[in-house]
Amino acid sequence: MNFNLLPNEILLTFFDYLDGDDLLHAFDGLNARINALLYKQYRRYYFDFSVLSKRNFDLICQQYIPLIADHILALHLSDSELTPGQISLFFSYIPSLRQFTHLRSLSFTYLRSKDILLNVAIELPHLVQLTHLEFKSCSIPDYDETDFELLTNNIWNLPNLTHCYFNIDKTEQQSFIIPSKISSSLKYLSINNDVLNWNLINRLFQHTPNLKYLRAHIDCSKNGDGYIGSSFSTLTSLNIFIAGSHSSKIIPFLQNTPNLHHLNIRIAGPNFIDGYQWEDLIRNYLLKLKTFHFSMINLHCIRLMTEEQIHELMHSFRSSFWIDEHQWFVRCIGDGYYIRFETVSNAFRYAAGTLPSVFKSTDS
Repeated sequence: MNFNLLPNEILLTFFDYLDGDDLLHAFDGLNARINALLYKQYRRYYFDFSVLSKRNFDLICQQYIPLIADHILALHLSDSELTPGQISLFFSYIPSLRQFTHLRSLSFTYLRSKDILLNVAIELPHLVQLTHLEFKSCSIPDYDETDFELLTNNIWNLPNLTHCYFNIDKTEQQSFIIPSKISSSLKYLSINNDVLNWNLINRLFQHTPNLKYLRAHIDCSKNGDGYIGSSFSTLTSLNIFIAGSHSSKIIPFLQNTPNLHHLNIRIAGPNFIDGYQWEDLIRNYLLKLKTFHFSMINLHCIRLMTEEQIHELMHSFRSSFWIDEHQWFVRCIGDGYYIRFETVSNAFRYAAGTLPSVFKSTDS
């Protein structure tokens, strides 16, 4: 049938299947009716500029965005090798984000500009509809700590934000500053390339009381902070790397996550948590746990385990709890430098030039 005979409702639904670039490229200028739909009625534009040619990017920023800024729901900008200088060029065309009044998702990849990041931090309070905010593989070597504090406080102050992915590298300094604001909306948080300690984790939960998912890195080898007991009852999914911490700190932390459904934990510490300890923790404190992945590496690489110690630790994972109830199988991999125990479901990675000297598994 003639495409132009379709009712407006069907055309608007059809538009939802195209991203902003394809939609405008295909239908702009087709006729007056289609143009009226594009610029007056359609309000669900998504633009992923990381996959656009510079020609299309320039065209959209200069010609189209001024007409549809308040109809745009998602923006993704990137300074990758394929789109160098894109973020700076975007802000030269569109200096302010305030016109994106209905923006729900904002993402930056490979951002390198201190000035732009500060400008984004200042503009965030005007993006009240934002639900998703991402900083991926960003690096700001000369950023001031007070500016990062402004950024995190303005993030936590967003009334509808539910998802935040924070991956900003500040060379040797910590870039993620625990906010002083409290977010009641934020539920999913990923903090990459930054190291927290136990007390900072406690403060993070105090300022994010409805957090359901957390991805973070805890390093206790650089400070003497001890664990202060606190409840993390809202947490249902945890993906965490813990370095330099004794099991006497890890276990109490996990005991305070009673509603955990998914746990992915990597531990590089002075000793291992055996199968009996894990079983006791899960049976008595993590009653809702469904998915469990772990990897444990001993930091004291020089002091390798004996065959008897390896056998004893592997045996602790052979009970009916592990084999029959959950079918959570564990393997041990070792050579002259390290010993690692991990769940079999983790992808097997081994980069050495020779086969491991130790390879054992509870999976027959």
